[in-house]
Amino acid sequence: MGLDAEVLAIGAFRRDLVEFLEYPADFYKNTRDGATVIVTVFQAVTSDLSYELASYFGIDPWDFNSHVLDPEKVDVDRLRGSEFSDRVEAFLALKASRFTFYYLPNG
Repeated sequence: MGLDAEVLAIGAFRRDLVEFLEYPADFYKNTRDGATVIVTVFQAVTSDLSYELASYFGIDPWDFNSHVLDPEKVDVDRLRGSEFSDRVEAFLALKASRFTFYYLPNG
């Protein structure tokens, strides 16, 4: 079975996070501080990348018990050297803002 996956983040909106969110800043002009927002932080479009992404968080993609991610366990150094490096700063900003992270496999 093929697999693609995403790491989603859910948390409270703040203006200083707009550059790390999913849409252009203009889309958030009417968003209240504290409103719940959902962000796709990382997206893996192949099975290999999906397994690789899961490995950075120390999980098995098909272990549903681990899909709520512990952002303290992510291997940031490996992530920085990966295909996902362009979103590491967004991940770190959302982590610092206490967003909750989820691994979502699509098989």
